[in-house]
Amino acid sequence: MTVLSKIKKRLIANGLLVVITLLSYGAVYVSPQTYWLAGFMALLIPLWLVLNGLFVFYWLTRRSAYLFLSLSMLMLGATFLQSTLAFDLGTSTKDSTHFSVLSYNVRVFNVYDHLQDEDSASSKEMINWVIEHKAEIKCLQEMYNEDSSRLFNTVDRIARSGDYNYYLTPVPNDNQYKGGFFGLAIFSKYPILNSGELPLSENRGNRCLFVDVLIRKDTLRIYNVHLQSMSIDEKSLLENESAAASPYQDLIKRLKRGFEARAKQIEIVEEHLRACPYPVIVSGDFNETPYGYVYHYLKGSLHNAFEKAGNGLGFSYNGRLFFLRIDHQFFDQRLAINSFKTHRNISYSDHFPIVGTYAFRD
Repeated sequence: MTVLSKIKKRLIANGLLVVITLLSYGAVYVSPQTYWLAGFMALLIPLWLVLNGLFVFYWLTRRSAYLFLSLSMLMLGATFLQSTLAFDLGTSTKDSTHFSVLSYNVRVFNVYDHLQDEDSASSKEMINWVIEHKAEIKCLQEMYNEDSSRLFNTVDRIARSGDYNYYLTPVPNDNQYKGGFFGLAIFSKYPILNSGELPLSENRGNRCLFVDVLIRKDTLRIYNVHLQSMSIDEKSLLENESAAASPYQDLIKRLKRGFEARAKQIEIVEEHLRACPYPVIVSGDFNETPYGYVYHYLKGSLHNAFEKAGNGLGFSYNGRLFFLRIDHQFFDQRLAINSFKTHRNISYSDHFPIVGTYAFRD
């Protein structure tokens, strides 16, 4: 094969990559409820960004103008690069006008037997970390409370520790856990003026709570969301050495179901917050990467905290698929963000806690 024919084939491959990249960019604005393959196309955007970067480097080494094919894709994809890697060069400060919001999927505080370790050490440390954190507002997903337990009477312990008001997912009359509570919780040091729940699916784990809190003279609405899980069986996916396609067929079905469900759920949340007269923060476990429909749907009206004030890659999932950022905070333009941090040193759950510090704009 001559050098010329090699270059011709690579040029064709680069051209195909450009077409696929453009289609994937557009896919983030298509609801998976309408066309479910759009979810998969958007999910692969990081791969297309890397491949375009490699083509830019290749054509650059050959001093070829063809480098502008992929360079233009990187420039068009600047918003996705911004969603991937953040640099906050400002100095984080906090004064009396700022308030902080903690969001943390606590995985039922590891109450299940298969999550327990010696002397419930991780449960104790996680609960204590949540109690001791100074955030004025705490949004917890997969919250667990058991009034009769000295360790897991978490609602009372968190509330008493900092004089927090709180609102929990309403408990159904047929609660099978008796003294135990599973759901979402919002704790606030500020007075709660109003509260409510948005059922997002038949699964009680997928819910949205909201509270209106009075911060000095201003009212703020906080949404705590837990959207449909990605339902990825990490062990089956990463350890399968068989040539059989069944684990991957199952993965596609699970991802498809998640794409469709989350698209429907976030539209319910968006419709509700659109009618809200107050500044809003939408926080929680979205189970959605920065390249999906849900993320960009919210970015149509809100800012993302990581993009505005985060640092690095901000991966928030604590598992084998460590490269996922699926916990987010979004805020509207009536608020200013001072700092945002993913606490990757807090590894008790399968999610890392995230904290944003905000203030009302004058």
